[in-house]
Amino acid sequence: MDALRTISQTRKGAKKLSELGASVLISGCVQTSLFAFPLGAVQFTVFGNAKRVISSIVGSATGGVKGTAVAIASSACASLASCAVGVPQEVLKQRLVTKIYPNFGVAVSTIFQEEGLKGFYSGWAPTVARNLPYVVITFTTFNHWKGKELKKTGGGSLDQKTSLRFGMGAALLGCLATQPLDVVKTRMMTQAASNLVPYTSAMNCVKDIIKTEGFTAFLAGLPPRAAYIAPLWGAQFLLNEKFSRAMGEWNRKHGRVGTTVKGVTRGPSPGPGRSSWVKHGGTVWTVGVPSGRERNADIGRQTALTLKTIDQRLRQAGTDKSRIVEATVFLTNMKEFKGFDKEWKAWLPEGFGASRATVGVSRLANNDKVEIKVTAAA
Repeated sequence: MDALRTISQTRKGAKKLSELGASVLISGCVQTSLFAFPLGAVQFTVFGNAKRVISSIVGSATGGVKGTAVAIASSACASLASCAVGVPQEVLKQRLVTKIYPNFGVAVSTIFQEEGLKGFYSGWAPTVARNLPYVVITFTTFNHWKGKELKKTGGGSLDQKTSLRFGMGAALLGCLATQPLDVVKTRMMTQAASNLVPYTSAMNCVKDIIKTEGFTAFLAGLPPRAAYIAPLWGAQFLLNEKFSRAMGEWNRKHGRVGTTVKGVTRGPSPGPGRSSWVKHGGTVWTVGVPSGRERNADIGRQTALTLKTIDQRLRQAGTDKSRIVEATVFLTNMKEFKGFDKEWKAWLPEGFGASRATVGVSRLANNDKVEIKVTAAA
């Protein structure tokens, strides 16, 4: 798909697929695909660490304007850093596809001999101009959707289907927004495939396309580009979530959680100054709230959602509801105690009753009807 995109975006005079032969569709496939490992590693590592550093400066934010600003700044850092790997990959891949060079070895040696190291960064400016907004849009959109979903479910990570869906959707938005820039980038990198006078700059390329081919030329290669970008990035986000969750569970199981300080282990932060759970020694503390509730949900529904949140958080901390030793229930309307108690009895396993107290309060955050604080053995 990427090869088809490159061929359809090349300048007038360059060979078409019928002339190049079907073999160009996988030309240099193995070698250039190896760049994907350091490229993806740089993008996700820089994004995660930049987000952590920036959040420590401006304060933790999982949503709203601040959260979006942190995601934009972090993804911009990730994009710029990844260009060190991404630009050489694009140069080699696209010149092999357009048969400027017969194979990977010749491509590397010829570029280095004739152009030096800078030859591998041909088209750097238009590539950065495309990658920067693309990565920012994709990562920020995914991060925004992820934040809203986790706030709704009260979980610490996305499930596989949601990760894939959000990843593909975010990638498609980035693809559509940066399509014209992608055409300019390809033209600048594959000029030798055409016998026309070379563009002198990216701006010259833009002006020439508008003058000689019209604005529709900027849509060239969009179908194949979208066809590979969506599943590619969907898979990246899915696997990143999956491995992060698996490694986090392994770390917690082996006592190697990054937020452990002097024996105190803290779960994911749902907001500034808070942890979804805290573990010390053989004890776990957590609080459940009716995350993702409908606006007019009754006490039964809100209690069920609250207990579901507790289940998730206890599981993250390496324990479960059968090991709860104490619970404090906060209700905004004590007349609704029976509705709460019905759900509680159905939830807690037979024979594992906890020491429980119920307190009436005037108001809870988000106008919730119930909130439950529990202490459990690890």
